[in-house]
Amino acid sequence: MDAVVLHAFNFPNTQKHGIFANFLRYAASLGVTAVHDLHALKSIEALDIFKEFEDKGELTTRIHLWPALNGNLESAKQLRDKYQSDKPRVSGLKQFIDGVITARTAYLLEPYADQPETRGETTFPSEMIKKWVVDADREGFSIRFHAIGDGAIRLALDAYEEAQKTNGKRDSRHSIEHVEVIHPDDIHRFKELGVTASIQPDHLAMSERGVYTERIGNEREKYVFAIHTLKKSGAKLAFGTDFPIDIFNPLLQIYRAVTRIDSSGKTVWHPHERITLAEVLKAYTLGSAYGTFREHELGTLEVGKLADIVVLERNLFEIPVEEISDTKVQLTIVDGKVVYDQTKSINEK
Repeated sequence: MDAVVLHAFNFPNTQKHGIFANFLRYAASLGVTAVHDLHALKSIEALDIFKEFEDKGELTTRIHLWPALNGNLESAKQLRDKYQSDKPRVSGLKQFIDGVITARTAYLLEPYADQPETRGETTFPSEMIKKWVVDADREGFSIRFHAIGDGAIRLALDAYEEAQKTNGKRDSRHSIEHVEVIHPDDIHRFKELGVTASIQPDHLAMSERGVYTERIGNEREKYVFAIHTLKKSGAKLAFGTDFPIDIFNPLLQIYRAVTRIDSSGKTVWHPHERITLAEVLKAYTLGSAYGTFREHELGTLEVGKLADIVVLERNLFEIPVEEISDTKVQLTIVDGKVVYDQTKSINEK
């Protein structure tokens, strides 16, 4: 794919400005006031665009940037030093450990149930991953790993643990993205190592449950998207959308975490793994702010914090859970400035 990828985003600056302006309007209409750009590489090419919008007072979404964890710490440190405003800012480093279950590219501890000759593989050798983590942790970087299979999750936790043993324990706030199939022996390690479980609840409905179960078998299926189990164990939770892989609307993610309705639209996938609406909202706001060391200024409505506020048309606590995903945003405020007003938007149409 590289022959295409290297040129696919090579737009002229005027087009980049238009694309980004559309994105900001879209984010505001959905009540999104801050994002984590985990694209690792392609986003860096747009940093000058982000800065131009900020300088003109037109950056209406906070952008937390996560360049690639790839051993090039000098480049990462330069970016971190350069981009440290309220928006945008480099918040840490990100890398992939594995792929996905449905394509059998997620890295498992044991072979796939429907293809026993493979258990997936890691994107980089495990020792290289561990060295990158130890070195980056020493430089004070927070790290995020895409890890879906139980083998990948264990490798990520092992790397974080090795960093603690080598560099000493600190408030690093490393995290693991997705956490889809976890081995029960690793659940308690999130709390012990201070690792955040960063989960996108709608992922449980992005694939057919039957296909998922065929891939990993019934025993491992018991530990798929174990959100309540992780929370009960003391793990910090942070929710997101994984846009553009999934739909950008946070209310869909909130609905999915509360109901656990699978891709059929009818069946609840492991009802014991549901969490309450209050817990979901906390993971989606304060949990995400905590992941970037910004819980002192973002994530809750308190005196002294930045005025990033979303007003919904209905009180989520007073409507049937089935209606959560259809609820519309009335008003979005970032830094005390109205960036979306539903009434004006309707009138403009």
